[in-house]
Amino acid sequence: MTTREIGLTTRQEDGCTVVRPAGRLDLSTYTSFRDSLLKYAAEEPRAVIAELGDEFEIASPTLATVFSVVWMRVSEWPGVPVMVVSECDRHSAALTSSGVARFVPLHGTVRAALDAVGQPVERRRHEVTLPAAAVSSRLAREFVRGTCRRWGVEAVVDDAALIASELTENVVQHTSSAPVLRVELRGDRFTVAVRDDDPRSPQARELTTDRVGGRGIPIVEAISRAWGCSPAAHGGKVVWAVLALPSSRRWMFNRTEPHE
Repeated sequence: MTTREIGLTTRQEDGCTVVRPAGRLDLSTYTSFRDSLLKYAAEEPRAVIAELGDEFEIASPTLATVFSVVWMRVSEWPGVPVMVVSECDRHSAALTSSGVARFVPLHGTVRAALDAVGQPVERRRHEVTLPAAAVSSRLAREFVRGTCRRWGVEAVVDDAALIASELTENVVQHTSSAPVLRVELRGDRFTVAVRDDDPRSPQARELTTDRVGGRGIPIVEAISRAWGCSPAAHGGKVVWAVLALPSSRRWMFNRTEPHE
């Protein structure tokens, strides 16, 4: 073990991913530790539970905010609960003094955390792998429009199709990957997510009026409730954007929609 690595042992309990780190959380390990937790969340377990024992050291209370950063990053998508189990008083003190405990649920045992998870929000999802070619933008729009019609969420169809087109075009233009497009309906949120094999985050370009396509991230940011880029579970990244459903549609989905 070096100061630049944190060992991670994981196990599955009741559909949740329990992560037990070993090593020192400092400036040299902060980013890789954060990204590892984000990757576990991207696999969409019922929850991600960080189990902190004697073999894990937090160099300063400020660095403990990694847990609230992860909690915030995954709250919109994929919407997976993040919890911390503290076996040591020193960890509890760091999480409390840094303010993390105000946002991230803190428990004394894994069992207590599992009991607090509750039932996940109902989801519907549809995914397609598109070719690494210019035609993917059109195919992405058609896929999203067809899915929105089947799910009865026409209110977001135009924005969702535009987001899918822009994110897909970004992948085709700037990577050698075949984009994987996924749409999700979860509670009051409709999400468009595009995965590729390139770990680099997308770069925002200046928004101009003389370009028909390729407007990219500025457009996504302007029309979505929230958007972000997360490391994918098995390499690469996922760029996602969330649209809010009208209140009448939220009521219909929560009460009458069958699960697909």
